Amino acid sequence: MANGTLWILVGNASRARLFATDAKAEEDWRLVEEFHHEESRAHQGKLLEQTDNPNAGTLHGPPMENEPDGRKELEHDRFARELSSFLDQGHDRHDFDKLVIAAPPGFLGRMRRALSTRVRQRVLLDVDSDYSSVPAKDLPSRVPVI
Repeated sequence: MANGTLWILVGNASRARLFATDAKAEEDWRLVEEFHHEESRAHQGKLLEQTDNPNAGTLHGPPMENEPDGRKELEHDRFARELSSFLDQGHDRHDFDKLVIAAPPGFLGRMRRALSTRVRQRVLLDVDSDYSSVPAKDLPSRVPVI
């Protein structure tokens, strides 16, 4: 790995933490940002009550939010895009050189699809595990960064 800053994104469909470490000191993780997406945690019924939904449907069928669990899926996608946007900004500011993503398989797939090409090229490793509840001090021993 090149000398520089490594970002580690650890999360799931409703919360994520972004850490940074120097490539030479991989045990010293610093919290960069915490993200919360409460809509991803809400019950489907509560989400369906919301009327200000910007997702009006698709060209090929009824609105996804009318499908069972459809609105929740839309919220998971929205959170992945929000995280991806933050990573794009960090890339453009040269805040990191490499990226590691740790998320459960379903959300990891959403993240992969949401990442821009320029950020995707910085991904060193992705880990399909949910470490979102693991205390920060224990993450370096759980998430491989080499």
